[in-house]
Amino acid sequence: MKRKSIAIVGLGRFGSTLAKTVVALGHEVLGIDKDKTIVQKMVPYITQGIIADFNDEDAIRALHLEEFDVVVLSIGADTQAKLLAALVLKEQNISYLVAKATSSTEGKLLRKIGVDEVIYPEFDMATRVAHMLTREHILDYFELSNTIAIVEMVIPKFMIGKSLVELQLRDQYNINVIAIKRGNDIMAPPNPKEILKKTDIIIVIGDNYNISKLN
Repeated sequence: MKRKSIAIVGLGRFGSTLAKTVVALGHEVLGIDKDKTIVQKMVPYITQGIIADFNDEDAIRALHLEEFDVVVLSIGADTQAKLLAALVLKEQNISYLVAKATSSTEGKLLRKIGVDEVIYPEFDMATRVAHMLTREHILDYFELSNTIAIVEMVIPKFMIGKSLVELQLRDQYNINVIAIKRGNDIMAPPNPKEILKKTDIIIVIGDNYNISKLN
């Protein structure tokens, strides 16, 4: 796996967690925030920390973030700073620019500026938790689009003692089982002839409506 260099601007709850996770995965992280105390706290966990105010165009350009594989704008409620930073960074030909949005309006503005990917952490987490709370058999949920999701779920009763070949889930439900979790073991991709057990957990990908029909 190629070691990537990632700059994260804004080290609040989301930015700091992202930074620590990216480092744990073996990549380089430059963490940037205007708050000196926050940067100092993060220095032990990241490759490098810098104090910079992203309301200052010259300060943004001086960082030369075009040298990084990915730049993530994780600035919180300061929409002005976020939009200014996005504009300046796009002028610098950043390879891949990601920005966190706090509203659909902010997301649309970031898209118009040319941000490569806009993420909505609060919305995504709320959607994930809603599915987990209202559907007891769902252990985890990751939405790929408005209709398609990857779902980790307790094995439905009708699957126990049968193999994927017998169940024909792709033909019956247009769903694919991409992994089977059995204790500490993960079978990915799963053997289609493997007999499913009561304690198994399956990870499936497909249309939300079709997945809901499994239970």
